[in-house]
Amino acid sequence: MCHSDHSAAELPPKDELTPAEGRYLCGVLYRSLRAGPPVTNRELTDLLGVSGASVTGMSKTLADEGLLTHERYHGVTLTARGDRLARRLLWQRCAVEQCFADRLGIDLLAEQAARIATELDAAQIDSLGDCATLPCTSRCEATAPADCDQLRSTDT
Repeated sequence: MCHSDHSAAELPPKDELTPAEGRYLCGVLYRSLRAGPPVTNRELTDLLGVSGASVTGMSKTLADEGLLTHERYHGVTLTARGDRLARRLLWQRCAVEQCFADRLGIDLLAEQAARIATELDAAQIDSLGDCATLPCTSRCEATAPADCDQLRSTDT
């Protein structure tokens, strides 16, 4: 098991981050783990299936929130705070996905698990994590997609 050394207090409250913002953050983390930062707008449009204008707008929003840095014509990189939050969000999705699979025999798509995770509070997510077979606790600890079955099999 992996253990987190970051408290939930270091992260923004769940209701201050929209599901779309979480999806973009996780997309940046996933792409960074696959190919290293920075992540280009084109990589995010391809990964998330959204327009370039959408990526540009969200990159500005997340940069304004201190969750990533944006260098024009080069791409985006998660800040330390953005990395912690993205890893927590990925772990939450993973906890939901694995609990459904382990306990109920239901295979959720990553997007379905992420939507369910946004509806649960931290204690509920932690309870799901306790009932699931996960390599990490409280946040994703992968340094590459190959480190994690969930990351190997996802598009975000």
